[in-house]
Amino acid sequence: MKPELRALIVDDEAPAREVLNELLEDFPHVRVVGEATSVATAVSLCADLKPNLIFLDVQMRDGEGFSVLPQIAPLPSVIFVTAYDKFAARAFEVNAVDYLLKPVSQDRLAHALERILHQPTATNSKPFREDDRIFLKSDSGMRVAYVTEISGIEAQENYTRVYLANGTTEFLRRTMNEWVKVLPKPLFLRVHRSLIVNLSCVGKVLAEDRDDSVIEMAGVPKPIPLGRKAALRLRTALRLRNQV
Repeated sequence: MKPELRALIVDDEAPAREVLNELLEDFPHVRVVGEATSVATAVSLCADLKPNLIFLDVQMRDGEGFSVLPQIAPLPSVIFVTAYDKFAARAFEVNAVDYLLKPVSQDRLAHALERILHQPTATNSKPFREDDRIFLKSDSGMRVAYVTEISGIEAQENYTRVYLANGTTEFLRRTMNEWVKVLPKPLFLRVHRSLIVNLSCVGKVLAEDRDDSVIEMAGVPKPIPLGRKAALRLRTALRLRNQV
């Protein structure tokens, strides 16, 4: 049985809300708990109704739908529904599951709802798929990336440092054990207690002496040191991957 989704529809146009309500009737696991016609009402209803899903229009009479998100916590799953495609990139920089263009088709809506079911959390033992997007929520904000864009993850006291292949870095309050549970295997390997690597992003493993090596990875500015056992574990995994 699919988990219940308690949805709030935020749109200042009544016909758009009616169409979405009608489409959602075909999804029994989705229950519309409220409707908001403004940014202010959306924030208020989120506090009162605690939805775990928001269908959010981008442009409304009293402001942008984006302005709702910083005012609510915890942040539910967000599906943007709008007539404008120019905001798509911005939508995926926040906690957006999908971005639907009006008029919304039944197939696209079904796909968006299905994405929510495959969106693991840090405490969910079900791993991401390699083609999934992951939402990286840090103290500085949120961004989205595909799982395969994560080059490596390094333990940093109470945080983990997430290296992305494009050279950017995020610090998240998520433990290494939590990452191990959700990252897809065998693509990701925990080479030692403080380092997880994406095997497809490994450039070189260079031996410095008998006991010490360094690893070069896409998007990581400096080589990361490895001990003898960790280097052997990594080289073995890379050899097996190349044989597939």
